[in-house]
Amino acid sequence: MSDRNPDNAVCTQGWEALRGDSLGWLLDPERPNLLWQVLVELVGRPVDSPAVRRARGGANACEPVSTLLADLMPDGEWETDEPLWKPYSGPGWRLLAAVQWGADPEDPRMHAASERLLETAPGEGGLSRSSDAEPDSQLTARVLEAMVGLGWGKHPRVQEWLAWFEATTEWRSEALVCVGVLRSAAKRVALRESAIGGLGEALTGGREGLDRLGYPNLNETDLAEVFSVMAAAGVVWRHEWRAALQRLQGMQDAKGCWSPAEPEVSRWVTLKATRALLIYAVDAELERVFPYPPHTSP
Repeated sequence: MSDRNPDNAVCTQGWEALRGDSLGWLLDPERPNLLWQVLVELVGRPVDSPAVRRARGGANACEPVSTLLADLMPDGEWETDEPLWKPYSGPGWRLLAAVQWGADPEDPRMHAASERLLETAPGEGGLSRSSDAEPDSQLTARVLEAMVGLGWGKHPRVQEWLAWFEATTEWRSEALVCVGVLRSAAKRVALRESAIGGLGEALTGGREGLDRLGYPNLNETDLAEVFSVMAAAGVVWRHEWRAALQRLQGMQDAKGCWSPAEPEVSRWVTLKATRALLIYAVDAELERVFPYPPHTSP
């Protein structure tokens, strides 16, 4: 039996799954670190287009990126005594957070810091939080996606992490790890499919915590990130994911925005959720909720 109300129109275009048009709010010129990602992910501008490059050029002067990178020297060293992976304040975590907050991937300091991390961070196979600890799949996944995003996809250490994930199986029950692997394993078909399978199980199994939206996503993931990453990776829609996408659709406010915690709305969460609905709403046959009646124009 169908779970759809026959009296409700379903989406024929992705934007119809939104309760409002938030694009103008997202295209904030005072947040170039956000702006360049909105231009690429929602507007469809090429990453090398003038508008995207202008925004990226100002991204590292914006908060919180500027504070996250304040102690980063031109040679990639950090002026801090904090342990590498101390949550939220260690230089490794700060580098990951800066990437998530839209830092310019062409910043020479970040390039130098990434090279140092790849050469010196502890761990055999996967990354470890300290030299005497076992490899950590969640840490490895987050660092993997950050390094690929910064252009280090062909580095031997990155390839080592991908091979480590191919040789292990426990991570497939961790949605966060599957997100990082899917973002990074475009050319490894079997690894990509394993990640998609793991995310599918998380979406259909009501995995605790996915409905709790947040940003930045470091130690956690959520529905907005999962569906956004799947959309970016070109994952073909599967009907069994519909209930989870419906829940994400239902979390938006009357303006088509999402919030990690009321009453604060988040441009970053809204970007991810909007992208997911634009890509998947029609195939998922989501209810049409845009404020104009079906088959009419505003």
